[in-house]
Amino acid sequence: MIVDESIKLRDAFDEDAKEYLKIPFNKVLLEMYGSNMNPDTEKSLEKARLLVYGIKAAPYEWAIEYEGKFIGQVRLTIDNENNKAKFAIGIFNPQYWNKGIGTKVSNAILNFGFSELNLHRIYLKVLAYNKRAIKSYENVGFKIEGEEREGACINGKYETDIHMSILKSEYQQSNV
Repeated sequence: MIVDESIKLRDAFDEDAKEYLKIPFNKVLLEMYGSNMNPDTEKSLEKARLLVYGIKAAPYEWAIEYEGKFIGQVRLTIDNENNKAKFAIGIFNPQYWNKGIGTKVSNAILNFGFSELNLHRIYLKVLAYNKRAIKSYENVGFKIEGEEREGACINGKYETDIHMSILKSEYQQSNV
């Protein structure tokens, strides 16, 4: 799936594991994911291969490629019974943050979900302190539905999750 001249969403390649290994864990990224992992932890080829395999195995998960480099992943987890999907995106290379890539990718996935999959609703959960992600989600039309107060225990501290969603009708209205 071509997003623009620099961004492509594609299946993962085996060599993506090596690209992933080149970028050390980042403290800020781990916090935004809600991970308790020590940022000094070494990445392993085995876990990198599992990441790549996970992208390949999921029917609606893609590697994010920017100017020929694997920089992240995006997915929709479909709930066919309720005609909705859970959205998740992660750009693991901080060099590519704050460039609008996540917003463009999110918009492309919303378009795919509503146009190609004919979904009624796409939703997500994000940590309340992840202001950059919340702003990006709002930029593509997600609305805050509510919060799960102190629903995640991260590094011994309880954090709040924000629940957001967008309906097909809202997406279509904003893209007229």
